[in-house]
Amino acid sequence: MDVLLFIYDFYPAWLIKLLCLAVAALMVLTIHAYMTMANARLAAAKAGKVTADTYKATTNEPDEVAVFARAVANLFEMPVMFYALVIMSLTVGTASWITVILAWAYVILRFIHFKELTSSNDVLRRRKIFFYSTYAFMALLAEFVIALLFSSLV
Repeated sequence: MDVLLFIYDFYPAWLIKLLCLAVAALMVLTIHAYMTMANARLAAAKAGKVTADTYKATTNEPDEVAVFARAVANLFEMPVMFYALVIMSLTVGTASWITVILAWAYVILRFIHFKELTSSNDVLRRRKIFFYSTYAFMALLAEFVIALLFSSLV
């Protein structure tokens, strides 16, 4: 019986830790994307491909630099909803191991999407990865809504 009580007490703590680590991992990716973009912009400036005027409104960036700006922008679109959804799941108590699995699937797919965008940038492959990450997010959202509807919250 003591083992069952230990597992019961241990389980929620790891669920919370793993969800918070998924959020932290996506934040690390965002910071990495910013640093990569900054390095690409600096390299372009040193090579004389851009000037300070280029960044008054961030126009006419060379493609090899603009792709990093797009990668950063991507991390402030759907991932913002991901952050909110994880916070809501933890706050109202609907988070489950399904939430953890779907959250990590989403984060891993975002890492793969970033890598594809900033390396070979095969648009069709990148689109497929994006849709897989969208499906993971949609499943995460559906799991939250279903859990919320059947929860005992007042």
